[in-house]
Amino acid sequence: MSFVVHLYQHIPSALIYVLVAAFLLLESTGIPIINTTVLLLTGAMASQGRLDPVLLFCVALVGSALGACSAYGLGRRYGERFLLRLARLLHIDEQKMLLAERWFHRSGGRMIFLSRVLPYIRPFACFPAGIYAMPFLRFLLAEVSGSVIWCATFLIVGWELGPRWRQALYLVQTYTLPTLCGLLLVLVISFLCRRALNMYVRRRLVVGQVEEAGESDVSGA
Repeated sequence: MSFVVHLYQHIPSALIYVLVAAFLLLESTGIPIINTTVLLLTGAMASQGRLDPVLLFCVALVGSALGACSAYGLGRRYGERFLLRLARLLHIDEQKMLLAERWFHRSGGRMIFLSRVLPYIRPFACFPAGIYAMPFLRFLLAEVSGSVIWCATFLIVGWELGPRWRQALYLVQTYTLPTLCGLLLVLVISFLCRRALNMYVRRRLVVGQVEEAGESDVSGA
């Protein structure tokens, strides 16, 4: 991180904009680059008058969108073959693949939006959209909406903290992963509870139908 900070503090401002766009582009195509450092640092630099905040936000958003579209294109071009090989390897039948595809076409927009504001998940979120041939305009709208929130949030935090931007970076690095794990645990528990409740309701309905059929046979006799 110290190298990145030193680099950004000693290069021309015009080159900083290029690097911000490049970092966001690479990160959005699945390359594990931590862009929170870049956004917080450049947001702090903008607060000191070295960078234009509006232009900085625009190049960050453009880089993020271009990277996401690249990931979408890669998923559209090569993802289906990879997915079929993975399904054969894991012995996943075609019916489950079709169910997953239908779910993605129904809920993919929400998934893309949410994933673009979640660290760790964000860099890999756009490949499934291409694999399942999600309509491009719908994908782009969801991606841009999420990226606007992501880029604006970290740039504003960096702007507000100024020289103390490392405090926000420390909080992100320390608490993001435990928070995501906690959210995942809550979702898993919620899914299991809902599944158990649905199974209980179905069993009760079957039992009720059997009892009604038995009563009908007795009355008919």
